[in-house]
Amino acid sequence: MQAILYSQARNNLKAIIGKVCDDFDEYIISTKDNKTAVLISYEEYSAMKETMYLLSSKNNRDRLNEAVDQIDDLKFTKKELDI
Repeated sequence: MQAILYSQARNNLKAIIGKVCDDFDEYIISTKDNKTAVLISYEEYSAMKETMYLLSSKNNRDRLNEAVDQIDDLKFTKKELDI
């Protein structure tokens, strides 16, 4: 994660967007009056939003944690999908 000033971001926006999208870099962008934002790719943002949604329900969170525990303990069944 890199921290840059707003003026640097403005002057190099295309290159910064390229790094964010292609390399999954993250940028902290600050203004002179100490307002701060983070620039991430849309793909990364969507993944974070999906994760937050999946974990927002206690029942779903418990089922996901149980599934992760089963995988960690090698207590799962592998099935082939008919596609």
